[in-house]
Amino acid sequence: MSFSELELDPTIEQAIVQLGFKLPTEIQDQAIPVLMDGDDLLASAPTGTGKTLAFSAPAIQHILDRDEAPTNAPKVLILAPSRELARQIFNLVRELLIHTRITPQLIVGGTPYGMQQQQLSEDCDILVATPGRLKELDDKQWLDLSDVSYFVIDEADRMLDMGFSDTIEALVKELPKERQTAMLSATLEGDKLGKLADKIFQQEPHTIQINDSARTVPSQIKQIAYRVDDDAHKEAIVKHLLKQEGVQQTLLFVSNRDHVDVWVSKIRALHILCSGLHGEMKQGDRSEHMKQMQKGRLQVLVATDVASRGIDLPEINMVINLRLPQKADSYVHRAGRASRDGNPGTCVSLIDSTDLGMIERIQRYMETPIKFGRIEGLEAKTKVRSPASKSKKKKAPKVDKKAVKAAATAEEKKKRKAQRKINLQKMKKALKD
Repeated sequence: MSFSELELDPTIEQAIVQLGFKLPTEIQDQAIPVLMDGDDLLASAPTGTGKTLAFSAPAIQHILDRDEAPTNAPKVLILAPSRELARQIFNLVRELLIHTRITPQLIVGGTPYGMQQQQLSEDCDILVATPGRLKELDDKQWLDLSDVSYFVIDEADRMLDMGFSDTIEALVKELPKERQTAMLSATLEGDKLGKLADKIFQQEPHTIQINDSARTVPSQIKQIAYRVDDDAHKEAIVKHLLKQEGVQQTLLFVSNRDHVDVWVSKIRALHILCSGLHGEMKQGDRSEHMKQMQKGRLQVLVATDVASRGIDLPEINMVINLRLPQKADSYVHRAGRASRDGNPGTCVSLIDSTDLGMIERIQRYMETPIKFGRIEGLEAKTKVRSPASKSKKKKAPKVDKKAVKAAATAEEKKKRKAQRKINLQKMKKALKD
């Protein structure tokens, strides 16, 4: 299917063509018709597969179909967990609006309240925001959400990980009950996500799940691990990797903000243009670092997990984990940063003795092995067997994991669907009473 077959307004289709998109991705092909029909949507897809366009294009179509004069009460509300992701969504929305008179606004933390109060007094058709700052402005009664008829929660699982459940529920209470809702997540698993879905959807949503995305690193991304002895050994391997032919830009993950500054200094000592990104950084500084990467003035960005979602830097084709994350799904999101639009990339993990257990958990989570490599002259001296070498000695009976998992998933879906119907019936009965 082509974009022209999705029945989008010509102004939207023209903007998509100008952005260089030729054919819809799988999530776009499946999600756009659902949202264009006015149905609710619960969807997951791997990082870098075009989820933002999948909900943004129908959002714009929704406003065009309403054909109403703009006011300071937004018609579309899009929530994102981080400033970076919110800004990425806002930038794409703005590019899609180039041939329309629709007005978007961006509300995120790190911006002066007075400036945002002024924004909220101006015309706004589409509001892209982070939930924490939006709730603060709502508490100040600066916000009018009474006209929202198209509501999106992006990266819902990340929202829950960051503790935004109560904040989202409070904001949802401010929205009209008659609205269209879309929730996108890296995974559709977990009780917390199911409970949130029960509270925000007014009707049974259409469910789309692309390639079991929560546990999948796109096939075009090569995954490899190297055993290391200590930080000096890591530094030597990083130097070797960054000098490899074909490396464009690199995203280097560390465990905390103190390590950001340490590794920025180490990378710069190699005469490589580098900067850092972490959660405590001022918004202006963070935006400036991102701009420098986008313009190609930096080769390496050192970051904490705040950057694992929401970064849209198409020239990044290598991710290096100096320390593995503490959650397996976070590894999947980190790895996904190594490729945009299906281009090849590499995710490298440097594993010392403290990370051996974590890489085993990650491999079990993905049900995919991560190959341990060897760089001549930079081999680890510590005699610790890799998880792969240990597993070779254990012969377990073969189990059709896909069949077991599919059966469990189907049963879980049945239970959730039944529970949602019960909840909706209770809600309807309560409203009648």
